[in-house]
Amino acid sequence: MDKKAKSAENASKYELDYYFNQVYADTIAALSRFVVNKCGNILDVEDILQNIYTRFFRRIVKKGHADIECPEAFLINIAKFECKNFFAGLKKRSNVTAFGEFSDEQMYEIEAEMSKSAKPLEDVLCNEMLARQIFEDIAASDELTGKIFYLHFVHDLKLDEIAKELDISLSSVKNKLYRTIEKQKKKFSI
Repeated sequence: MDKKAKSAENASKYELDYYFNQVYADTIAALSRFVVNKCGNILDVEDILQNIYTRFFRRIVKKGHADIECPEAFLINIAKFECKNFFAGLKKRSNVTAFGEFSDEQMYEIEAEMSKSAKPLEDVLCNEMLARQIFEDIAASDELTGKIFYLHFVHDLKLDEIAKELDISLSSVKNKLYRTIEKQKKKFSI
């Protein structure tokens, strides 16, 4: 590939990335509200949102975006499809053979079940912000302790695995972990 063609391809990728990022920034709040209203469970919402934006990105890579007049409406249509697929997955687990076979009562039960464990989005976001503040505080105060927390809480490593990975004693891992947890509880009034 010559330099001009490569330069044009890079410019096209940059434009595509810019467009996608702009659409994401402009639509994520509305799309999140839409999906939360349809699903209720925040863990499912994250998966569905990821699927929606992945489908959208693949579509604009394949066919461009010149024909998309309203990205939010376009994404809402994708969201409807993704939510329907999610309910179809529930249907398979409950031995219903066709999506149309859900009675109003079954739909009510499914929605009620999905909403049981759901936390309000504001609470989840506040908890995520608090968790980020705590992790940043830990990482800023002691790099080794930050690594221990990261390996334990993000990668789900057991304490003895962390000790081997970092080449320190198990008692050091436990001391740093438990003392820091107590310190953070007091600092952030948890």
